[in-house]
This record gives sequence, C-alpha cells and structure tokens, in this order.
Amino acid sequence: MNYVMCRGRAVGTEENSPGVVHAALYSSVAPFSGVAPGDIVQLGLSVAVEGAPFGYAYLQEKYFADTAEIVSIQQLEYFPRQRWFRVRAEPGETGTGVMVIRVKQPKKEPRLRPQISVAVPERETGKLVRTASLKDRALMISTAFAPGLRIVTAAGAQGSVNVLAAVAPGSTPVSVTQPRCGSAQLAHDGWLAYLPHHGFTGYDRFEYTVATPDGKKITAPVNVHVGGLDGRAGVFPEQQLTTEFQQWQWSNLSGEMPWPRTPVNPQNG
Repeated sequence: MNYVMCRGRAVGTEENSPGVVHAALYSSVAPFSGVAPGDIVQLGLSVAVEGAPFGYAYLQEKYFADTAEIVSIQQLEYFPRQRWFRVRAEPGETGTGVMVIRVKQPKKEPRLRPQISVAVPERETGKLVRTASLKDRALMISTAFAPGLRIVTAAGAQGSVNVLAAVAPGSTPVSVTQPRCGSAQLAHDGWLAYLPHHGFTGYDRFEYTVATPDGKKITAPVNVHVGGLDGRAGVFPEQQLTTEFQQWQWSNLSGEMPWPRTPVNPQNG
C-alpha cells in the first residue's frame, strides 16, 4: 500500500492559461508509524502536468541524509551540486521515480521527514518556476532500547537472567554496576548472575549496559528480590522475556500511485 508523505503543485505565471504541475511523495510505510534503524523503506516520487509542456518534481537529499542511506534508485536523475533527485513528466503521462532507503540511527531528531519541490516552465521563456521546499508527514524512528530486568532468588542463592534476551539482535554485553546488598557479574554470552550477601533478604537494584549493533551503549535497571514472595501477588510481577524480536519484513510500494493532484493553493517559492 502507498501512503502520501507530502504533496504540492507549481503554477505558471501566465495570466490566461497558466500551466500547473502536480507532485506527491509516497512511502511504503504509513506516516507517523514507527521505523527502526536498519529498516528498509521505499519512497515514490510522482509528477503530472496540466496545461504545461513538461514538469519536474524534486526530492531533496539534504533533508534525509542524516536519517537514511540510499540503497537504490529507479527513474530518478541525481544532481550532486544541488543535492536533489528529479523526475520529469510530459503531457498525458505521470512520471514516477522510486528510491529505496535504509533507516539510520538518528543524530538529532528521531524522525524521517523528506522534502520535495515542484517546478513548471514558463511558456515563452522556458524558465522554471519552482516552489520552496515542501514537507508534511514524517516517519518516526525508534531509538535503541533496553528493558528493565527482574531477578527473584532465595536467601543465599544465586539468581540469573540473560540481558541479551530482550534487546536488538547483534547487541553485546558491556558492563554491570554493583548492587548494595550483593554482587553481580556479567558474562560474555549475556548471562548476568546476582548473589546476595549472607543473611540478606528484601529488594536490591543495579544496572546493566549493552552495546547495540551500531555501537550505541544503552543502560537499564535490574530489580532483585531475595526471599519468598508467597502471599504477595503483584508486588514484584514477572516480566515476559519470551517474545522474540519481529524479523524485518519488506514494505513495498504496491499498486498505482494516485495522480498527484491537490486541491490546496499553489505554493510557489
């Protein structure tokens, strides 16, 4: 399914019958839905003309370079100096270009918001009338996350949990802080062992740190209870670590992209 990210139009300067160029940017992922670093997204840039000899639509690279890397392009011209990709349409046709991108870990804002512009030529001079940069919807990028963990053990007995069970595949264990009422050790395979001090019962707490596949370090707490919890249901609820990460599934642009006509007012820059 195709989702509209942004649309706009450019109108010529002729008084009697100005040409109009309509453009729209489509995504294979629904706007404002979550994507994660490493996910693949398809962007489709569509352009159509109305009463003009031809028209252009532009996808501006600088507005997504920090949040995505380009995997492939089809039917798009690239202009390195201007840092934009262009698709052209003639009368009676809809021009379409497709770009496949891979989402990166964001350096600043956690969102992917591509921007486009549209251009229509003047009939007499052929000079292009181009809009300013147009933007609308965004894809939110989920940042790296590690969950809080839980250990329940008997007095004097060791308890353990695997810190890699609920983080992104490819993550590695880094370090662990020391609790006040026991000792903690973190092995290379991700298993974390906690041993309470002699005679201690009650609650304890410390933190673990893992490194994501892209090298970012994330820290989360480990909550511990030493002793029995009989008759105290809900005080220290059991967490679920059995849910596996969903494997990435390719999201494709499918079907025809609607003619990118828009009812809004012209946005010429």
